[in-house]
Amino acid sequence: MTEDYYELLGVDRDAGKKEIKKAYRRLAKKYHPDSGSEEASEEKFKKINEAYRVLSDDEKREKYDRFGKSGINGDFRRRARTEGFDDIFSSFFGDFFNGSRRSRENLNIMQKIEITLDDAYEGVEKTVSVRRMERCQECDGKGSKNPDSINTCPECGGSGETRQVRNGMLGRQIVVIQCGECGGSGEIIDEPCSRCSGKGRHYINDDVSIKIPKGVESGQRLKIDGKGHRDVNSGRVGSLILTVNIKEDAVFERRDENLYYTLKMGFSDAALGSKAEIPTLDGDVELDIPEGTQNGDVFRLKGKGMPRLHGRGYGDLYVKAIVETPTDLTEREKELLKELREYEGQHKELDKGFFQTVKDNIRDAF
Repeated sequence: MTEDYYELLGVDRDAGKKEIKKAYRRLAKKYHPDSGSEEASEEKFKKINEAYRVLSDDEKREKYDRFGKSGINGDFRRRARTEGFDDIFSSFFGDFFNGSRRSRENLNIMQKIEITLDDAYEGVEKTVSVRRMERCQECDGKGSKNPDSINTCPECGGSGETRQVRNGMLGRQIVVIQCGECGGSGEIIDEPCSRCSGKGRHYINDDVSIKIPKGVESGQRLKIDGKGHRDVNSGRVGSLILTVNIKEDAVFERRDENLYYTLKMGFSDAALGSKAEIPTLDGDVELDIPEGTQNGDVFRLKGKGMPRLHGRGYGDLYVKAIVETPTDLTEREKELLKELREYEGQHKELDKGFFQTVKDNIRDAF
């Protein structure tokens, strides 16, 4: 004997959609094979699902009311063929395509952290503020005010997914999509938690401490496990991934593990040689400027650059000489430069004693 859909759900023939849905939720929870109750029955659950799919659809319900099951047999035959293919599909690819929406959710949080060149040289511990999703303490991640208000989703039967049959170039294909009724959770909550609005989790502000190693470079990423979003279904927690950005330094330019510094000097210091105090990230050092230094000459201070990651020594500091041409010369300075130009224009060996005198005068003048 064919069972009546209205009797299966325990509702009158003039019952509204809301009443039908409520009856289905109650029975689905009672007979669901995974419910653990003594009354659980896969066969009964399938019949309840079939009844609900018909009575919740206005067009199918009208056909059923007028012609009984014969009015919708064509629909069920088509569905049966589809589900038969679906079963074969799932047996081959179930492990790959199954699983709820939240199990595939990206739980990682991406943020930037800005530090100075000195921070990168010394290594530093920083605290960053992170806004992340954590389990709701009020409902313990259930999403409901009380357990009795949680019902199995009638659309997906608790799987969190539905399958659609689509015709493509390769023929009929089954596409697994997130259930639109429950949002992928597999459950419908009648009385959602007021704290998390039924989601089972909510945003919290978390201060996270992170150690930044010596020698870190701009663009490098630091990963802190367990400080991302939490999936309330699986309990998995993502990671906080910080991308380092080093502020532009007012003194040094950095290229990999090496530093570059520009040293401005006067004409006399470049010509006659001198000593210069060069800043480094661990204190000043003295650099000997040789006689005849040309504009653009570069001097190397070994081991005065940035530390290499993982303790593999230091880079170098390169000092570039920029010789500045004097302006606003005094009359005495002009005379000395003219005198020097005279001797530079002569193509004969200069008297060493006289040339030394000119050099001394230039040094004193500048």
